[in-house]
Amino acid sequence: MTRSKWHLLLSMFAIFAVLAFAAACGDDDDDDDDDTTASPTTGAAASPTTVAKPSGTITIRSIQFESWDPHFSDFNQDIEHFFMVWRGLYHLDKDSKPQAAMADGAPTVSADGKTYTVKLKKDLKWSDGQPLDANDFVLGIQRTCNPDNAGHYQYILTEIVGCDAYYGAGKKTAEEKAALLKAVGVRAVDATTIEFKLTDPVPTFSIKLALWPTFPVPKHKLATVDAKWPAPMDNVYNGPFKPSAYTEKSGITLVPNDQYTGAVKAQVEKIVIKYIDDAAVALTAYRAGEIDATLVPSTQLAAVKADPTLSKELISYPATRTTGIEPNLKDPTLAKLEVRLALSQATDRKTLNEKVLNSANIVSTTWMPPARSGTNPTAYDAAIGFDPVKAKANLKKAGYDNGAGFPKVTVLQTDSAGNKAIGEFLQSEWKKHLNIDITLEYTDSKTRSTRFNSGDFQIVLGGWGEDYPDPENWILGLYETGGSINKQSCSMKAIDDVIAKAKFNQKDEERRQQYRDAEKLIVENVCGMAPLWQVGFHAVVKPYIKGMIENKKPDDKQVPGDTSVELWTTTKK
Repeated sequence: MTRSKWHLLLSMFAIFAVLAFAAACGDDDDDDDDDTTASPTTGAAASPTTVAKPSGTITIRSIQFESWDPHFSDFNQDIEHFFMVWRGLYHLDKDSKPQAAMADGAPTVSADGKTYTVKLKKDLKWSDGQPLDANDFVLGIQRTCNPDNAGHYQYILTEIVGCDAYYGAGKKTAEEKAALLKAVGVRAVDATTIEFKLTDPVPTFSIKLALWPTFPVPKHKLATVDAKWPAPMDNVYNGPFKPSAYTEKSGITLVPNDQYTGAVKAQVEKIVIKYIDDAAVALTAYRAGEIDATLVPSTQLAAVKADPTLSKELISYPATRTTGIEPNLKDPTLAKLEVRLALSQATDRKTLNEKVLNSANIVSTTWMPPARSGTNPTAYDAAIGFDPVKAKANLKKAGYDNGAGFPKVTVLQTDSAGNKAIGEFLQSEWKKHLNIDITLEYTDSKTRSTRFNSGDFQIVLGGWGEDYPDPENWILGLYETGGSINKQSCSMKAIDDVIAKAKFNQKDEERRQQYRDAEKLIVENVCGMAPLWQVGFHAVVKPYIKGMIENKKPDDKQVPGDTSVELWTTTKK
């Protein structure tokens, strides 16, 4: 593909690469907000930039990752880490446009759109000095498609020939699996050339080559596609940083990777990430000078705005994230549509946002952010919005008139002050309007993530943050029957049929409308999600930090600019 064609391909995404109403990014964690440099600030320098010797330490807050395996993970806290230590063929800049990372320029695409060929930069190396070549990238794709690894984001590779068949081979023999692995449409033509074979042309494929499920695998560490992913201190890296110390539930320390070949090298000596589940506790640490950047919990937003110092350090912008009530449809009580409708209709979103969350978010009943779908934020108010009369009627239809005989239902959340305030509001609302008693359960972030992914929950307050700027990222894999991210077990033939039409549709506006049609079915049937609000991103950053705010993106995870950490600098010694 010529460079002009590359830019033509990207132009259809430019409309949606907005800084408005996101890795991931992946399935959202349930934190209550869901929960001196001469370097460029775009994350897309055309050639390597010479910078001074790395200096200073930046300390930020995050939460404990569930998994260190990029070919398995789907949570924000995991993904944030991955982009600090690994990179793929491409990397999305602050406008969500792919720029060459390990690749040596744009892909070449066949006339029928079904074959992508990518050349690698020469002499790539892992952090231990071992060569990184095309076979490492092939192994990465195979791991995500591997049924035994069961990558949550396998769905983004559904267009690769044979990936779906291999992923669905869980009960087949070892010989059958080996044959299906061999048939997966990715191969190393030579040490610096990778070829991808697709079942159908897909306009978003180049963007997907920037995402973590396509990251390379160190074949000298994992001899087979089934091998266990190494722990942080036992692994190797090809991103701007690498771990130098790690303690579970405490934190991780990152130092520059001297083998990194990106356009801009790491500019700080050290990034220290402290794991603090409660964002309010992290804000206290920020006030004390113990961390340099953190999310601001919604419950503390008014206090931060009123503080003469913190208000100057506050950065707020709309995120491409949606938060809502996520029911598990395998639960016999929540399998009843009328119960799901009653819970949604008995929730006063406006009061929740104003009184509990300090108006930090944008109240909405849409699943996709309006700027992504073009849908009015109130489009589904009549179907699922606050209406106590309808809520009571639906609960009665479900067989629980005035709450009589309603079974035990538990809402699972990460343990934080903000989540407790939200949980108590829902508990009060549903008691007041439906006369039902809801149990609240709080746990640490890793346990919550693991239970969500394993289906061990009835209701969670969670959501989704965008991984790449296209409406398919809000539907595909999340809501079709058996989708690898469909943890709420939504299953409706009408939704499946619409997704099947949209998945490979080359008529762009028709495709987008089909995803809007799917959204309507999902929301009006509360098929795994009753949206509550579109998230506002609020963080505080110390004034001596540069490169975070300048590279902020609507899909940031825990602090601004956290997928382009090589652009961070500090003047604090």
